[in-house]
Order: sequence, then structure tokens, then C-alpha cells
Amino acid sequence: MNVLHTPVLIGEASDAAFATRFRQAISEPGHSHIPRVNYAPDERLLALSDEDCPWPIPSRARLLVNVALKYVSRNYYIVRKSQILEGLEQTILNPNSADSLLRSKLWVLFAIGEMYSTRTAAKDRNFPGMAYFARATRILRIISERPRIDAIEIRLLLSFYSLALNRRYTAYALAGSSVRLSVVMGLHLNVPESQLRDTGAREHRNRVWWTAYSFDRMWASRLGHPVAIQDDDIEVDLPTDPVLDTPSDDFADSSYFIAGLRLARLAAKVINAIYTRRPQQKTLSQRVQEALRDLRAFVEELPPHLHIEPTDAPEPSPKPLSLHLYFNQVAITATRPILLHVLRTHVSAWDTQPRTEPQIPVSAMTLSEACIRCARHSCRLLIDCWIDGSFATFDYFYTQYLFSSATVLAISSLIDGKECRSDKEQFESAAQFLHQLKENGNFAAEEFCRHVDAMKVCMRALEARRGQFVVQDTGLLGLDVLNPTAGMALSEPSLQELLSQPVLDLQFIDASMYHDGAQGLYWPDISPESWSASGWTPGG
Repeated sequence: MNVLHTPVLIGEASDAAFATRFRQAISEPGHSHIPRVNYAPDERLLALSDEDCPWPIPSRARLLVNVALKYVSRNYYIVRKSQILEGLEQTILNPNSADSLLRSKLWVLFAIGEMYSTRTAAKDRNFPGMAYFARATRILRIISERPRIDAIEIRLLLSFYSLALNRRYTAYALAGSSVRLSVVMGLHLNVPESQLRDTGAREHRNRVWWTAYSFDRMWASRLGHPVAIQDDDIEVDLPTDPVLDTPSDDFADSSYFIAGLRLARLAAKVINAIYTRRPQQKTLSQRVQEALRDLRAFVEELPPHLHIEPTDAPEPSPKPLSLHLYFNQVAITATRPILLHVLRTHVSAWDTQPRTEPQIPVSAMTLSEACIRCARHSCRLLIDCWIDGSFATFDYFYTQYLFSSATVLAISSLIDGKECRSDKEQFESAAQFLHQLKENGNFAAEEFCRHVDAMKVCMRALEARRGQFVVQDTGLLGLDVLNPTAGMALSEPSLQELLSQPVLDLQFIDASMYHDGAQGLYWPDISPESWSASGWTPGG
């Protein structure tokens, strides 16, 4: 493996960085970051983009486009279904009638359709849809001086598929590029009705803008990186449910779409508030409180049809399910630094002679328990998806959520609370599912399995080191509900009381967030001991 000579920043807010911090907290000596090498390589994609890719036969083309529209349009708005289906039929009847933008859009839809309609990737063949994807990227060789909205749609689709290839930086760059092109076109501003009377076209512009906005913030929050545009620069209306002259299903429920973009905005706000190193006017305590209050307000304002009930009611539809999984992820990201602090305090107590019970503030216990409850809820939802067959093999989001919740449950299993054994079992189940996804060819699962395997080694070593020492059951408490939701976790009385306090002493987070004075994880490692005369060498 060739090692780059320029170190790559691993954002502290990313799941991979948190997994590394977890291992460092329980290992002796500390472990280095595990490099991400499980993704589709540049060289392979460049080679594929130069090769001829045959256009699928009509029946296959229709199938792939319909599958892609089903999965993409379920949670996001990128293209108008009616226009895509019409364009596909015209292209099938007369291949020369389609311009390069429409053909590129269809190529990437073929890629997404093949990815979602495939259950396993053959070892000796390309990742499902990768040849179509590489063919679609040819359009990126020239950046149009006068972009059309089609160019933005293509970049959003390419960004979406890039995650399945575990090319997270590519997805982030494409989403940011989509925002930039949208600004060039003025999509971030309202167009006077006198200049654009077509209601459908106006709504399409608005929704494409907000999808670019959401993608940029979602991918940025997953990586812990900055966003491409600030909210103060945006003046366009939120999505609506337009009444069209010609009935169609192009524009799905706007309330779901608005909830998704609000959550994406919250995610970026959480990262900027809790993980930033820039001087802030408000204390860290105030910023953590505000983040959790915003999340709780989000749940309270969510329309009833987008809630997941904590009962044995009929299975939730994919839309609320994806929304709640993303909500859980944002809540976990906001609170897991506190959970890491709690773990470090326990480890210090275990290593003390004579051994003593850890002294942990009630505020820390309450916030870390909220983190664990959200992880339990996500893990339960994802296991249910696995059981009922709705967990797509190559879906990046479900795979990431599974890994994120599994890491939190691994920590919880080490902290002797009422549900530590149950959390250990859920962690093991999640690890097994990730391993199966890896065997089926999921790039992200392959990366995450390396982290999980490293966690298990460190966890076994820690358990052997601490022996039979057990902390008295004054720690994390379970939630006395059979199927708790994340919204319930943030509405739990002790947490509500904590958030209502005008001044909250969370100074312990500082030590937890910036443990050992780390200025962020890099790979290759930029520490002096990893330097050699020939350049950077990998840190782990």
C-alpha cells in the first residue's frame, strides 16, 4: 500500500476517530488510528471511466432506474421522477436524442439501481454499479461556465453513490460542489414568480437546493469538516406541497423533507458547537445544553406521522425510520465525548491500587446514559431491519449507524450498569452483522470491521487487567420501557432537569475532548516518532 506524503485530518466528530479514542482510553499503551484503505481506488475508477460501458437493454434500464428512484426518492429529493422516466423512454427509442447531461444522469441512476438490487458482490468482479458510476463521472471533466440544474442533480447522485464505495471525501467534495453550483445559479435565493411561473419548476429548484444543503451538512458532520455555505446567506423558501396542473408524484411529503433538512442543520450546528477549537463566546457547558435542547425541540415539533411509537405497533415506514436513525446519530455525536469521559474515569479507578469506585458527576452520568439509550434504540431498529430484510446490503447509512451504535454499546458493556450484559450481546450481534456485510462486499463494513476487531482485542485485555473488580450499581440506569425511542431518551426526567439548569458544570468535557493535548487525529501519523527521512510513515 502506498502511503501518502501529506497527512489527512481525521475529524474528531467522525465515527472512526471516536473508535480510535475508545481504544486509546482502554489500552496500554495507546493505539494509533486505523487507516481507511477499504474503498474503491482512484486508479480503478479512472481505468473504468476510459472503458466503453454498454448501455443496458431496455428492460434492464427500466428496472435499474425504478430501483434507484425508489431508494433515492424515499429519503431525498434530487430528480423529478416524471422527467427521468420520460427521458429514459426517449433515450431508449432514440439514443441520439439525449444530451450528455441526461445520459450522465441515467448512467449514475443505473449505478444506484444496480447497487440496491444486488445482494452480494462477487470477489472477481467490480462493485455493483461501479462501471456505470465511472462512466457517469466523465461529465465532471469540464465544469460548465453556465451550469444547468441537471449538473447539480448529477453531482448529488454521484455523491450519494460515492458513499457506497466508501469514498467519503469524494461524497463530501461533490456535495460541496453542488452547493457552489447552486449558488452560481441563484438557487439559494427566491426567484420572483414573474420570472418563473411554472409551479413545478419553482418547487424543483427549491428542493434541489435544500438537498444540496442537506447533503453538504450531513457529509460534513460525518467527517467533522466545515460546511460550504452559512445559513445567513440563504433566503430561499422551504419546500411546499405544490398543486400542479398535471398530477404527479414528483413532490413527496414536504414535512418529511423539511424535518430532514432541519436535522442536517442541527447536525452541523452540533459539530461546530461541541467539536470546534475556535474561541467561542459561550461556554462549552452552554453549547452542549443548547445542542440537546435543540434536539429535544426537534422531537417535540415533529409531525405525528413521522414519529416511531415505542409499542408493538405496525412496523414503521422507511421514511420515519431513516429520520429517527439519523436523529439518534446526531444525539450520539453530541453526547459521546461525555461517555468517553465516564469510561476514562472508570478505567482510572480500575488501575488504582487499592481499587476505588469512580467519582463521576451526576450530570456526566445523565448525559452518557442518553447517549447509550440512543445507541440501543438505533441498534434495535437496525436489527429489526435486518430480520425483516429491509437492510440493503450496500446501504452506507445503515452500515454507519450500526457501527456507531455498536461502538457506544461496547463502551456501555464495560461500565457495570444494569444492562451491561444486554449491551454486550447487542454489540456482538452488531459485530456479526457488520462481518456478514463485509463478506458480501460492503466497503464501509470492511473498514468498520477492522475497528471492531481492534476494539475486541482491547476490550479483552482490559477485562483481564481489571479482573473481577465490579463497580457498585450506582452508575448508568436502564430505561424501564420495553422499546424506548431516542425521543424518550431526551425527555427522561433527569435529563430534562439537567437541561433546564441555567448553569451546568460540564468542565470535565474539556479534559475528555482534548485528552493528552491531541490536536486531532492524522493519518499517516504526524508525531515525531513516525517521521523518517523518506517522508511520512503510517502510524497504525
